[in-house]
Parts: sequence; structure tokens; C-alpha cells
Amino acid sequence: MRRDLLIIALVGIVAVAIVLVIYPLMFGPSRAEITAVTTDKDLYHSNDVMKITVLVRSQGDMTNTTLVLSGIRDRRGSPHLNREIPLNLSPGPNTLAYDHKLPACSSCSGLNPGTYTIEASLVRDGGIIANMTHTFSLEQ
Repeated sequence: MRRDLLIIALVGIVAVAIVLVIYPLMFGPSRAEITAVTTDKDLYHSNDVMKITVLVRSQGDMTNTTLVLSGIRDRRGSPHLNREIPLNLSPGPNTLAYDHKLPACSSCSGLNPGTYTIEASLVRDGGIIANMTHTFSLEQ
């Protein structure tokens, strides 16, 4: 009798654990993460076109999501990259690409030679759900 009760209790505990772990994964809110932010080169010059690639892994369909690309701040703190791209992510890996033309004159635009940062953020329902940065070098 005790053995039967022990087995029933153990089966019940396992069932509850499965429900607590599996249910949120299958039916919980969709989540996404940025797995990489890359550019086609590490060194850029005046007037170059920078090819930015953002890799995102989504655990479910995610409509009404926005990719925000920002950065390349000049000496006054103003961003030379500030782009919002509406997205509908599908489950699994998603590759997002964007071309950004750098200014014609780095010194005139306030961008001195040096290292600059790009930040990629995923925004949903007004909140940042994932972000990652990437650095590159700029010369005249």
C-alpha cells in the first residue's frame, strides 16, 4: 500500500514538473534573442556603404516587432545611424540586413577617425526585448 502511494505521488510530482516546464515553453510568450550583429568590413572610409547584418532567433511568431539600429555618434553626440525597421519574425533563425551610407566627409560631419559602435535592439510592445552592439573603425 505504501509503495503504491509512493509511486502515485512520484508520478504526480513528475506530471506537475512537466507541466511547469513544458507548458511555458510551448504556450508562453514568444521570445527572441539577437545572436549576432556584423558588418561586411571592419574598416570603413568616407562615403562607404556599410552592410549591417543582424541575426535573430525567435521562439515563435513575433508580429509587431521593431529592429532599431542606432549609433555612429559624432563628436556632438548625435547619431549618424538611427533607423527603425518594422519586422514580423518567424520561429527559428531570421537574418536581417540593412545598408547604411556613411557621410561624405568624416571631419565635416563630426566623425573623426576612430572606433564607433552600432547598437541593434529588438523592441516589442514598447520595451527592449534584446540588444547587442558591434564596433568598427572609421578612417578618412
